Amino acid sequence: MKELYYYLDATPTNSYLKMLYKYPQAAFPYSQVVGENRRRAKDREFELIDTGVFNDDRYFDVFVEYAKVDAEDIIIKITAHIAGRKRRCCMWCRNLWFRNTWSWEKAPSAQKPLLSAIDATTVRAEHPLLGNATLYAEPAGGMLPKLLFTENETNVRRLWNQQATGHFKDAFHEPLWRATRKP
Repeated sequence: MKELYYYLDATPTNSYLKMLYKYPQAAFPYSQVVGENRRRAKDREFELIDTGVFNDDRYFDVFVEYAKVDAEDIIIKITAHIAGRKRRCCMWCRNLWFRNTWSWEKAPSAQKPLLSAIDATTVRAEHPLLGNATLYAEPAGGMLPKLLFTENETNVRRLWNQQATGHFKDAFHEPLWRATRKP
């Protein structure tokens, strides 16, 4: 994955962190980056900035700040600025996920964590080893009107044409795509 981001500030204890992520307004040039890096072999790596996707200053500056109130309480603030001459829409998809270790651990104690909705902006996270946590999100413009949940499982039907049931981690693209289309 090619990204353009900068670490801007941090305290020695990491009680405060600030970073800047630059996201292009044009379609993300996945195939160009992959193809060019395949051709270059061991030469200098082809970076996102090299694609020209940021030409004409058409991008979003997304600032992310983390502040720890205490070891268990972290506040996250996300601020976006639109660069360029044209007004652009930007939709935010907040997310919370667990790394999938339960499907490849053989121990009977390998249990799946659970995410559940408490209300329209609050998610409860329960993990057998890490404990419980709650994600509170303030309603904001551009946020999807409902919470979306899926499993953190690879879509083996799509990748290898294997029979499988469940909710796969690539399931978000369809509701996000529909939300960005004009009626």
